[in-house]
Amino acid sequence: MNSFERYYEVQPELSAFLVAVLEGVARPDLFRDVSELERVLHCLIRKYPFFDLCYALDGEGKQICDNVIHKRQRKRVGLDGKGLDRSHRAYFRQVSDGTPTMTAPYLSSATGEICLTAAVPVHTRGSGIAGILVADVDFKRALVLLEGDEARRRVEPVFKLVYAAIFVGLFIISLGLGYHGFISLGALWSSNTMVTSYVAPFQATILLTLALAIFDLAKTIFEEEVLIHKDVHRHSSTRRTLTRFMAAILIAISIEALMLVFKFAIEKPEYLPQAAWLIFAVVGLLIGLGIYVYLGARAEIMLLQRRESLQRRHRQD
Repeated sequence: MNSFERYYEVQPELSAFLVAVLEGVARPDLFRDVSELERVLHCLIRKYPFFDLCYALDGEGKQICDNVIHKRQRKRVGLDGKGLDRSHRAYFRQVSDGTPTMTAPYLSSATGEICLTAAVPVHTRGSGIAGILVADVDFKRALVLLEGDEARRRVEPVFKLVYAAIFVGLFIISLGLGYHGFISLGALWSSNTMVTSYVAPFQATILLTLALAIFDLAKTIFEEEVLIHKDVHRHSSTRRTLTRFMAAILIAISIEALMLVFKFAIEKPEYLPQAAWLIFAVVGLLIGLGIYVYLGARAEIMLLQRRESLQRRHRQD
């Protein structure tokens, strides 16, 4: 699942969280002392690592202080920003009525990463707006903190390294099996005895099929566990991975069962029932996989419906 889909699932909680953080430091007197304002923003950046960039605007949308940037982004984002007119930004138009806002995720031109912007108006004692606190938020970091997933994310590179090593091992095994399969295939033209006994074609087919199955398994591991970002909190990610693994295994077993049927039909007809049972086992696995996928999809739909119901109830409250 991509970042945008995840955003729409957690948007109410994430918005409330970010607005609460900004409102916790917002007070009208900050906008009368720029040095104190920048000090508070620096503290905000240090305390909340998911903030990439913080600054403040006046009621007209003019930036009244320089950019306060997290150290990981200082090579990408300049400090200069004071005096810039940001009244054309979507978040300013949304927040100008006095209501805190949070944008949908977008690709930041400053950092080149998926981020979102939270803006909180700071009201004077009257009905006016003293200024606006704005923060560009690293969406993935904020989501990790919100879900309590920080420890797993820290060790995730180690997991990826282990999966990459397993992929290399399986890939080498598939190459070795493919090599021996082609050698057996070459025996079709080098030995009439081998052709007559059907050993070479069946041996080549078995070896090449195993090479294909192991390569497909290795490719699945590399794609699912190393290249693709997986959302472990969503059941569809696990269901997709398991389905791909089972599909690779089912293809291999199906081809092997078919080869055994042909071989036993030619050489040992008395073993045909055993080969037939293997085909029935493949059918059983396929039916079981279909039931698992169907029930998993139904369960996820029910969870999404329940979450949407809770969100509607939360908005009404």
